[in-house]
Amino acid sequence: MTEILIIGAGAAGLAAARDLSAAGERVTLLEARDRIGGRVWTHYESDSLIPIELGAEFVHGKHPDLMKILDDSGIPFCDVSYRNWYFENGELSKSHDFWNKLHALMDLMSLDQPDQTFKDFLASLPDDEASRKAKSVATRYVQGFHAARIDRIGVHGLIKANEAEDEVDGEHAFRIPGGYRLVTQALHDQAVASGAIVRLNTIVNRINWSAAGVAVDCLSNGTPETFKASCVLITLPLGVLQERVQSQVSNGDLGNQSAAVRFVPELPETKQAAIRGLEMGDVIRMVLRFRERFWESLSPKDGAKAGENFADLGFMHYPEAPLPTWWSLLHIRAPTLIGWSGGANAERLISSSLSQGDLLNEALKSLEIIFGVSESQLRELLVSFHLHDWKSDPFSRGAYAYVPVNGLKAQQALAQSVEKVLFFAGEATCVGHIGTVHAAIASGLRAAKEILSCQNREP
Repeated sequence: MTEILIIGAGAAGLAAARDLSAAGERVTLLEARDRIGGRVWTHYESDSLIPIELGAEFVHGKHPDLMKILDDSGIPFCDVSYRNWYFENGELSKSHDFWNKLHALMDLMSLDQPDQTFKDFLASLPDDEASRKAKSVATRYVQGFHAARIDRIGVHGLIKANEAEDEVDGEHAFRIPGGYRLVTQALHDQAVASGAIVRLNTIVNRINWSAAGVAVDCLSNGTPETFKASCVLITLPLGVLQERVQSQVSNGDLGNQSAAVRFVPELPETKQAAIRGLEMGDVIRMVLRFRERFWESLSPKDGAKAGENFADLGFMHYPEAPLPTWWSLLHIRAPTLIGWSGGANAERLISSSLSQGDLLNEALKSLEIIFGVSESQLRELLVSFHLHDWKSDPFSRGAYAYVPVNGLKAQQALAQSVEKVLFFAGEATCVGHIGTVHAAIASGLRAAKEILSCQNREP
């Protein structure tokens, strides 16, 4: 019997596997995909030294758990340029105005008041011209950064996120030039070196559990297989946990290829309520590779100083564009731009069932609006484009989680174990740091300690 099973070889599962195996536990990770990493997915092209991130890209601040992995593994990382260009009604606004408006508005939120949606919070503020501009900035930030709908995300969750950001100096971001995969690969290699077993292409269908242990039914490379253990750590994304197995599937059927996992017996209602009580955010993220950095010689149409151009373009915010947020890879000078949309706008694009070609059209249309370069010229300069539909991906069902009204208690309940047999980890369980890679890692380390404590073993 394997002593400990871990479902999911993303950042949370790999971090837990590393510590559990290092403590002498027998660990097997079950991963549905044909790769490790989960929502960390780095793509490498033979004709480019610059990796393409299809999932997580930024190191947000200096969380000690992630920093230790980078330092111990000798993984280089560099600063991200925080030169922001923000346009309002097509006119350039100073980047410090953007952040000043945002911080001033966010500072008005309070944990002493009952939780409410961010939309209702904004509606409670004055409606003068200055407030309307600040509200617009804050709305686009919350939708973009948190991948959230403002009529769903709660003020208390945002306050906790801001506090957590301050704890790790989160206003400073970093990038891993060699690709985020280096982090998950380091965790994987350390876990395997300590004896952990990683099984790819293994889709978990059902978790049969009792006080005596677990029996996990899977499809392993298409073949039914059952793994038994004393306990299981579940690191599935929130979107997968929220899926329900179709009612017509019988208890004994292992032929269903759905990523939804059935628990037998069902999870306690408190756990189910916690899963229902959080939200999975959606994003559209497109990476465009060009033959040259054409934007560096261009200048903003309005509001720029004489001779100012986009040579030091960090982030671009252009609300009227279909994909309203763009950034370059500075401080790495590469002919690559990344387009981003989150929240309600991303939901609209996803629900429109646009093809990849249609989404490319939307991206090029955005760049034409921003830079004044024709779509035909952009197509001539384009080498390749890359995106992944995390919403339709059966093993993620969304980008990352956020906290709706009164959702902080749901986060805490989701993180709690069930009868010392079912353990839970993942970015959705990490209060404040939700939605980040370091949250996933921290949750995996937390769960590993809990498991070892239950078995009277020291981490």
